[in-house]
Amino acid sequence: MLSRVIYMDLSPTDERILEIFSKTSVENMLFFDIETTGLSWKDSMVFLIGILRKEMGTWRLEQWFLDDPSCERGLLERFFAAQDADTFLVHYNGRQFDLPFLAGRCRALGLTDPWTHDGRDGADQKDLDLYQILRPCRKVLGLDRLRLADLEAFLGHPRDAEISGRECASLYRKYALEKDPAQADRLLAHNRQDLLGMACALGALAYPALFGGHFRLEGCRSDPGDGISAEPVLTCTLRLTFPLPTPFSLDCAPHPWSICGEGGQVRVAFPLENGCLKMYYRDYKDYYYLPDEDTAVHKSVGAYVDRAHRVAATAQTCYTRFPCSLEFMQDTGRVEAYVRHCLRLENICSIFDGHFSQDVL
Repeated sequence: MLSRVIYMDLSPTDERILEIFSKTSVENMLFFDIETTGLSWKDSMVFLIGILRKEMGTWRLEQWFLDDPSCERGLLERFFAAQDADTFLVHYNGRQFDLPFLAGRCRALGLTDPWTHDGRDGADQKDLDLYQILRPCRKVLGLDRLRLADLEAFLGHPRDAEISGRECASLYRKYALEKDPAQADRLLAHNRQDLLGMACALGALAYPALFGGHFRLEGCRSDPGDGISAEPVLTCTLRLTFPLPTPFSLDCAPHPWSICGEGGQVRVAFPLENGCLKMYYRDYKDYYYLPDEDTAVHKSVGAYVDRAHRVAATAQTCYTRFPCSLEFMQDTGRVEAYVRHCLRLENICSIFDGHFSQDVL
């Protein structure tokens, strides 16, 4: 078994964002990635495992490469020995592939793994899947696919000479016959890039952090209309806990909001109608819209309204109105609560059409 260790400086990484999503210290986290000879654990094997962890203030990347295919058991045991009761695994789409694959190989080899992955998201599950966290923001990021390499390119760090998982499997089979060190180096480099790609992807967590409410209201004001409408706009400025790695703008159609952000600041614009703001509700199928009153009511209440005066609510009509008064604008707590409601990730993902641009403010 070949083993390689590299110490590196990942100081630009804001480790606090990891702790927000994992609820544990970064010192307990173990990034890992595996390389396999196929997609099914029943007829494939693990030939390379890489880990990345912080030790005494320095990031340590270690890889174990199987130069002898008959020694897979030892490779897995080496990986398990690197963990303890406090280890918190960090991976990219590992709940769908890496963890089930490792559990399957353990069963095939008669090993007991130090964790049991059953697909649940319970509090006792000590792992963090970066892919699962970022997936709701895929449309926000304007990415048709959310491969790790796509995310790295979006963040301004495209890969050089990328090889696919299938090519890795083929290359390892060739290595098993030829024992060419150059082939092993290519496989190790690919695995190392995946680990560093996860570290790079941490910056993208600023987007779900934003829509998860990790900001404070910095100010709000009433701006004139844009010339198309005479109605003013409530513009709210937010100071983010974690700065955005890439400038962005969103048109939240079918709702009239717009969002733009760069660095540690985001601006959200809420057009007013007759001096009122709209409070939208996500579960529109549970509401009726009352055209005569221009408001939505829950079906438990709307059931008592004459059918001639109610229709099923849609994403566009599932709202109530309230005045955007001077009293409201001066109440920072109420304004911030309104913004937080509007920017909740599930609300954003359910309403806007996926438009995303990297325009600088």
